[in-house]
Amino acid sequence: MFNLLLIPWFQLHGWPIVGKLEIQPFGILVALGILLGTRVAEWRAQRTGVDPRLIADFLVYTIGIGLACAYVLNKPVYDWDEFVEMVKQPKLFTERYMGLSSFMGFLGGVGAAFLFRHKKGVSITVMGDLFCFAFPFAWFFGRMGCFVVHDHPGLVSHFFLAVDNYNEQGLPRHDLGFYEVLWSAAAVGANLALGRLALPRGFFMAFIPIFYAPTRFFLDYLREVPIHGGDVRYFGFTPGQYGALVMLIAGLVVAYRIKAGPAATIYVNGSDTPPAGTQDTTSAGGTTPSQAPQSGKQGKKKRKK
Repeated sequence: MFNLLLIPWFQLHGWPIVGKLEIQPFGILVALGILLGTRVAEWRAQRTGVDPRLIADFLVYTIGIGLACAYVLNKPVYDWDEFVEMVKQPKLFTERYMGLSSFMGFLGGVGAAFLFRHKKGVSITVMGDLFCFAFPFAWFFGRMGCFVVHDHPGLVSHFFLAVDNYNEQGLPRHDLGFYEVLWSAAAVGANLALGRLALPRGFFMAFIPIFYAPTRFFLDYLREVPIHGGDVRYFGFTPGQYGALVMLIAGLVVAYRIKAGPAATIYVNGSDTPPAGTQDTTSAGGTTPSQAPQSGKQGKKKRKK
């Protein structure tokens, strides 16, 4: 009877192209998430008076460096012994998949954001706000990719959202990838609803970490141990739980600074226009931030002219 309430087991596999080369469903869904997230960030930028090209450039930095860090740093964080073995035999780096760590990706993305600020003179608060508004749209597809290949096995459970016959081993388990798909759907709805309000720049840069971190922290209590395909523990906690604590603190600090500090401007010089003497990213026919389409009645009046 309980099995009728569970999600039936399924798993998507790669589609062969040539030889051993395959198109992986995880990769397709991650790519779709990046494309959708980028478009949503650009859409949000237009509605909030930010040149969409700025956020597009910002995403090249943060996504590119973030994905690289997620891949390179995953193995030393989650499987140190295997990483040491790979260092001793460098050819293994080309033979073994190192996996992806979400929090190592977040760490790389934050570093990339500071690099972007240094090179372009653009506010992290403004760019981070747009990034975090779009984040759950992309995360929905990213975690859906995890779910369809079942990368994140949880503890054995008869909870009605558990996956039955997990890995065809006869036992139902929590699937942490699926639970984050549900979180993403809720976050998308929350962002769309809150985005209609008059909020200070940086709001979503605080809201999303504060919303995600506790969810991830407590979900990781449902995660399996390495022997069953789960995550390593350090002093009783997963790397993800430590990352969630850092993320929560960061979100609270951002929230405090937004409330206590002056309103954020697009550029670090305190203006919404590019600093004098710098290259205008809109010089090739684009719109400046002040010319960007606006939402609401004001935007409609301008279009009527």
